[in-house]
Amino acid sequence: MKLLAHTGSLLALCLLLCRCSSVVPADAQFASFRCQSYFTDNVDGAGTYQIGAILSLSTPGGQPDFDGNFDVQAMRLALKELNDNRDIGGKRFSLRVCDTSADWSTGGGQVTRDLTNWLIDHEKVSAIISDASADTQTIASITIHRNVLLLAISATSEELTSLNDFVPLTVADPSKTVGLVWRIAPSDIYQGAVLAQLVSSTVADDTSNITVFAMQSPYGDGLVDALGKQSVHGNSLLPRLKKHTFALDGTGLEAAVVAAKDDQSGAIIIVGDEPLTAKIINAAMGFPGLAQAIPGHLLIADGACDEALSKQTYNNGVTLAGAHCTRPGQPESQAYKDFRERFMAVFQRDPVQSSYTQHSYDAMYCLAMAHAWALGSKGLGSADGKGLAEGLRHLSTGTGYGFKPANVTAMETALQKGTDINVDGTSGPLDFNPDTGEAPADYEDWTLDAKGVLISRTFWAVQDLGNNQFSVLPAAASGTTP
Repeated sequence: MKLLAHTGSLLALCLLLCRCSSVVPADAQFASFRCQSYFTDNVDGAGTYQIGAILSLSTPGGQPDFDGNFDVQAMRLALKELNDNRDIGGKRFSLRVCDTSADWSTGGGQVTRDLTNWLIDHEKVSAIISDASADTQTIASITIHRNVLLLAISATSEELTSLNDFVPLTVADPSKTVGLVWRIAPSDIYQGAVLAQLVSSTVADDTSNITVFAMQSPYGDGLVDALGKQSVHGNSLLPRLKKHTFALDGTGLEAAVVAAKDDQSGAIIIVGDEPLTAKIINAAMGFPGLAQAIPGHLLIADGACDEALSKQTYNNGVTLAGAHCTRPGQPESQAYKDFRERFMAVFQRDPVQSSYTQHSYDAMYCLAMAHAWALGSKGLGSADGKGLAEGLRHLSTGTGYGFKPANVTAMETALQKGTDINVDGTSGPLDFNPDTGEAPADYEDWTLDAKGVLISRTFWAVQDLGNNQFSVLPAAASGTTP
């Protein structure tokens, strides 16, 4: 899970968004003050397929969140590559990005609901891109019933796997159904397996308790549940987990730390965003029983595993050197290397700094390919939510293609002819399970050096063996720094 930021070239929009009230005005046009459109081919009068995105670009306090600029820029890069001198059925793609200002964490998701309905009713979108698990579930409660495809870039909650999102593909044959909620990011059941592996290597014995600080959300609750299903050295991890939760706005955080002071912890796992993670670390240093686990036995989940972690304010004497954090990743493929080079050339910054940049890029490509299938000879002939969902089913077998500009025409042509393709995303092989709408993925283990710089330590290949059993094996140690 990641909360998206808004900086750099989008600063002007951010300043506008930051002036927006968190209270939703009665006028449904409120969304025009929260949303920005991107259409990069500058062809006058060209028709477009409208894609919406609902992301957390700024905090409730009006500050830009770290990761959004990376993710929005990745979408813009993909949009330009897809639109340049190409179209599908005479149309190109337009992206409408809307900012929730993290209202999902403080307002029960009402702004997210209003933005979802606004994008469907006013912008006529057939697909929406989302970020975090909580927002994804809120959006899904509307899109499933309105025949709109939902594709999440960073929602990792295990709960989404069993979401009831299936609808009849056609009225003529109600027995054939398709799921309307998909995601690029893997389920946290994979991250739970990797964190359990790291616990086994960072804690010397099999009896010490494991303190877990987790935000109260589908993401936090789901990852703790996934941890409880894992085993270390043949023994269940569940009896050793000491769970302490806090609200998404930080309420109850200090009380959670006080409650954990006598846990006799051999390790600490934190599931939260960067600011909350820093507050927990600062508070924990006040209790010897917790402080002894920092930094060497500190494990941080993907919600805070990026460069913004070292930019937080820490108490004097607090160091994170030697702490670990995890996020989806795999040894660099050619598709990722090419993407990274193009991204750096356009935006003069390294996408490695942010956890889900490549997932955002892949989401745009997947939606474009889904349009090609839906409009093609074997599709429904209509790029509605069901047609796009059916299109995503046809990206995991056949001739292989990496996501890059040189392959766009060949991929779209094959799909329009009704031929399946096997895509290699920049985030890894997107072998979607058509029943769950998600693809498995490996994970990357990062550590922080004395200067607070994240350094890639190990890639972990995760294989699902069934019955919540996983094979977790080191794949490589890259030494890459963001």
